[in-house]
Amino acid sequence: MGWSHLKIIGGLYLGWGIGANDSANIFGTAVATRIIPYRLATILIAVFVVLGAVLQGPAQYLSLDFSGEAGDTTSTEALLATLATALTVTVITWLAIPASTSQAAVGGLMGIAVSSAGLGGVHWDRFGAMVVCWALNPVLSAVVCYFFLFLLGKIVNRWIRTAIGRDRFCLLGLLGFGCYGAYALGANNVVVTTAAYFHSGTFGPPTLTSARWAALAGSLSIAVGALTYSRKVMTTVGCRVTPLNPFSALCVVLTSGVALNIFTLLHIPISSSQAVVGSLIGVSVYDRGGFGNLGELLKIFSGWLLTPFVACLAALFLAWGAHHLHIVLLS
Repeated sequence: MGWSHLKIIGGLYLGWGIGANDSANIFGTAVATRIIPYRLATILIAVFVVLGAVLQGPAQYLSLDFSGEAGDTTSTEALLATLATALTVTVITWLAIPASTSQAAVGGLMGIAVSSAGLGGVHWDRFGAMVVCWALNPVLSAVVCYFFLFLLGKIVNRWIRTAIGRDRFCLLGLLGFGCYGAYALGANNVVVTTAAYFHSGTFGPPTLTSARWAALAGSLSIAVGALTYSRKVMTTVGCRVTPLNPFSALCVVLTSGVALNIFTLLHIPISSSQAVVGSLIGVSVYDRGGFGNLGELLKIFSGWLLTPFVACLAALFLAWGAHHLHIVLLS
């Protein structure tokens, strides 16, 4: 394996981070409340993430490119884009500002495109469509979750009379909708792990076949992240949403899966955390008639807006540094 192939480690690291962190949005509540065992949850996440990535993910790769014609990105630029993404998420997390790996990845790709072709090298119409979808994601999730709470609540209250029956419904629902959420996570987020390498030709000429190989590699890294390092984050997220009852948690998981699936069909990578936050707003409005902590929500929204632009600047800085280092070494 050549050096250009070894550079994919940056994308695999991103995938590992998605598996270690974002998987908590799927089964966190069920694990923390001991409804579903942690090991079973991680195995289900690993299996269905790979399925979603391989079956629906490849189409994403053909759409996510900001560097002109397919194949214009080099393997070095792909490495710089993923490093910029990783650094951005690390720093913003250290500053306690909520971040989205998928949005950071888009920013990293944009930065590399700007460094190689200038502002004209960026498909601004495509980026604008992504920004609109990122803004709609939590709003849509809040509305859909409210609808699920109302509709499923009516169905459960009408047809399931006993407490045991309702507990069983919630268990089966959390299992089924959790698997669906993992599938949707793989389908939507796998593209941010290896898209830059796909467009650099690391997996061969940019075709649907090479996109499948890229999706498989990225999804396996997400699966490894879920299997090896998701317990702490999953427990934290689960405890944070413990005030939710099992039925509300079920609706949140279902909503996040639906949101991820909708935007996958639109070829827009989004954050599962955005979908979860929007769903929790829907729960708050349904249960208490309010949006919750507005100050915390503004902080979260500002973090989402900040992330892609910081990643873009980080990629530009890394590309500038790599270019000048190359000149120095050749002189």
